[in-house]
Amino acid sequence: MNKQPLIASLAVVLIVVLAASIFIGLGNRPNLGLDLQGGISAIYTPQLPDGEPFPDDFEDILDETIEVIRTRVDSLGVAEPDISRSGTDVLVQLPGVSEADRLRELIGTTAQLTFRPVIAVLSPGSEAWEEGPDCSAPVDERPVVGDDEEGILCGAPSAELAADDPEAAAALVTKYLVGPVALTGDRINDAFPVVSGPGYSVSLDLDSQGATEFAAVTGELACERDAGQPGLLAIVLDGVVESAPTMNPDVRCGVGITGGTAQITTGAGLSVDEQRQEAEDLALVLRTGALPISLEPATFETVSPTLGAESLRAGLMAGLIGLVLVGIWLTLFYRWLGIVALGGLAIFGVVLFGIIALLSRLGFALTLAGVAGIIVSIGITADSSIIFFERIRDEVNLGKTVRTAVRRAFDSAFRTNLAGNTVTLAAAVILYFLAVGPVRGFALMLGIATVLDLLIMWGYTRPTVFLLSGTKLMNRRTVRAADPAPRSAAMSGGGVR
Repeated sequence: MNKQPLIASLAVVLIVVLAASIFIGLGNRPNLGLDLQGGISAIYTPQLPDGEPFPDDFEDILDETIEVIRTRVDSLGVAEPDISRSGTDVLVQLPGVSEADRLRELIGTTAQLTFRPVIAVLSPGSEAWEEGPDCSAPVDERPVVGDDEEGILCGAPSAELAADDPEAAAALVTKYLVGPVALTGDRINDAFPVVSGPGYSVSLDLDSQGATEFAAVTGELACERDAGQPGLLAIVLDGVVESAPTMNPDVRCGVGITGGTAQITTGAGLSVDEQRQEAEDLALVLRTGALPISLEPATFETVSPTLGAESLRAGLMAGLIGLVLVGIWLTLFYRWLGIVALGGLAIFGVVLFGIIALLSRLGFALTLAGVAGIIVSIGITADSSIIFFERIRDEVNLGKTVRTAVRRAFDSAFRTNLAGNTVTLAAAVILYFLAVGPVRGFALMLGIATVLDLLIMWGYTRPTVFLLSGTKLMNRRTVRAADPAPRSAAMSGGGVR
């Protein structure tokens, strides 16, 4: 028997285990899912105008909405968010997140951005101001001004005053008579927060068509400014005029602002930190795109990890007790081969933990379902060794030597194990792509463990048993083979009388 390939195989396994151990030792740990560490769970309901039925392409709109929300959440670095459809609603589960108010606004903000020229500024107390919409009413209950229409829109209230007295803040809001939409947020290539004076604003990069349209409208407004008119450009976000800047003196009539950039000033009355946070959130929703439909949170709650933590402890304790009992049985029944099987389980545990920690850095989060998949896979790994050992015993019982039996037994056992694991892996792949939520975590862990089981059987169990078969540690007695049948006295006597 050529021992060099066997030793090389064990050396590769040792290097992999050492690398996984170092990776874990550096402090890398799995991210935990919503059921294990808590977080936010919410259900959003699409909002349509009263009496309006769902459009024919509603499912496509809902799928697009989910993708926009997922992009926004991914930008926050939330590990393994679960964002899926639940009937006509959108289910959002975010593990490890505690900023409920911020997430509520960030997910539900439609982010429909438009730029409109200002025809007139309506100050509070004026007669025209009274004719406009009720700025104390929710935005979705105010009259909608079409893209091709003129209309009156409310400005953004002072954040500080709105927090103390919303009605008083609404009474002091400036209203704007605006013209048709000159530019939409669809023309935004990028949006990012920038320092602007003592606070923050959002800088916009427009595409080529957006840059042309922006230069045209600002050039027209510069001409209005030169003619003594307001010359303001209303920046409207979700039906509210966030700001209405005038054209600076260096903006020339008929030329406008070139270069394809613009800025949105927000956060009036907020502290510097609050302005930075608002600018970052606004830049995020503008960068990831507008929601194609308005959403209203039907439920929005913070989930406690207490139940999940207790279930995790119970599951780990059950798995540990089961592993100890299996280890004792393997050692007593198979002796040295049982110790080999325990070594395989140890390698399986270290490498799998390292894989989970590595996947966590890519966004994966371990859930209770994933833990269940791991516990199931431990049994699969132990069973693979048992199949091999039983085939060895069968071959020895047929009269072969231990060394010969090991070779033949492995070929047979590996084919059996490969067939069974292929079925398990196929089921895990199908389950992963068809299921949603924590069930996908179960399928992923089961699939990874199945592949790992085959690699350990080939790379560790096979060479270790092959090498043991050439020593005195492995014989008919240690593999628990049946005693050979004794020759009859008649046969040993030399003939028949």
